[in-house]
Amino acid sequence: MDNNFHDVERRLKRYWYTDGIGELICGGIFLLLGVYFALQQYFGDGSPAGAILQSSLVIFLIAAIFWGRRLINLLKTRFTYPRTGYVEYHTAEKNTLWRIFTAAIAMAVAMFSVMIARKFDAIDSTVALTGVLVSVILLVNQVWSSRVPRFYILSAAALILGIVLSISGLPDGYNLGMFYGLMGIAFSISGGLTLQRYLKENPLPVDVERQNG
Repeated sequence: MDNNFHDVERRLKRYWYTDGIGELICGGIFLLLGVYFALQQYFGDGSPAGAILQSSLVIFLIAAIFWGRRLINLLKTRFTYPRTGYVEYHTAEKNTLWRIFTAAIAMAVAMFSVMIARKFDAIDSTVALTGVLVSVILLVNQVWSSRVPRFYILSAAALILGIVLSISGLPDGYNLGMFYGLMGIAFSISGGLTLQRYLKENPLPVDVERQNG
């Protein structure tokens, strides 16, 4: 009985990722993080712009998580639910706490990268560590819970990028900016291809299409 329940729960979680919208939004957030670190390197910590960027990282991450979730729901309401329906299940308290914990870890990864780079001037190891942490987060939060195969590829990409960029010799902020930027592109490509396939395989019902027209 428990196995059947877990199978149903896993299928419902996979349904959340069936349209690729979540990856597109996550890719956009990663791209913005890449621009953030690159701009911070460009302006420098001692400049007014650099000071503003340094103090706004936490605010940006909180806003990205909050508005990203809202944007995902908005796009799903527009593209997904009219095609394959709206599915909701009541999550246990421990699952809610786990999502909060994962979001906090994601925020800590970006903040920790900045702190280590400035304090110890060890950006190479910082990028490598960031790649490992992002890879582990993808494995734990996505693959193990929903078993979506393409997240294996994204997890491997994060690990490889972190290792390769750790020996690139780029300046601190540009190195981190390159990592988040390339991961943002990878997420966007994955989400875009998934959404394209989803829309092709699930056309709008005739009655819904007439209402929208």
